[in-house]
Amino acid sequence: MCTDALHVFTLSNPDRRNALTVNVLESIAQAARDADAASVLLIKGEGPVFCSGFDMDLVRADPEELQRLIHALSHAIRAIRRTKATTVVHIQGAAVAGGCALAMACDVVVARAGARLGYPVHALGISPAVTLPVLLPAAGGVARRMVMDGRLHRAEQLLTHGIVHHLLEASDSIDPIIESLLKRGLHASHVTKQWLNELEAAWDDSRFDGPAAAQ
Repeated sequence: MCTDALHVFTLSNPDRRNALTVNVLESIAQAARDADAASVLLIKGEGPVFCSGFDMDLVRADPEELQRLIHALSHAIRAIRRTKATTVVHIQGAAVAGGCALAMACDVVVARAGARLGYPVHALGISPAVTLPVLLPAAGGVARRMVMDGRLHRAEQLLTHGIVHHLLEASDSIDPIIESLLKRGLHASHVTKQWLNELEAAWDDSRFDGPAAAQ
């Protein structure tokens, strides 16, 4: 879906719990670049789960695929962060590992009640460090716990830490949130986003390349 003001990117493989592949991550990065002139980019997922993280079947078939996925995720994260559009993620069910990293790159995090977010990947020998350039500015001290404890955290808990910004009940619609964002002045929102990124050094590739390479 795309209008001049609103771009929507939908993870559309619910049978695989919207697992991430390199192609999907590259499509997300391109969607963020294409949305640069828009007001809002909404990222959502079909089915009961927003995103279950990397497609680990691909990694088991080819262990080198993991490194390709990590680098593609890093580039998707920075593209989401750098687009002038205000990025909104709509989470239902769970945002796991790479799915959580994508969510943390967004400006506005909207989660359904009962949704869980986190990085339970240490047991697989994977570090979630690739998310730190966007998680730390969002979460401050709680970021350390999220990437170190290897657990999923309920959206209700993360709301109190400012990681989740809106909590929706099952019958609630995200539409009023999107409509409110679309009413803002486009130039003002773009300039604000640009300066947030400037002060956060989001243009510095080394902030993203280092954690991705360390994995």
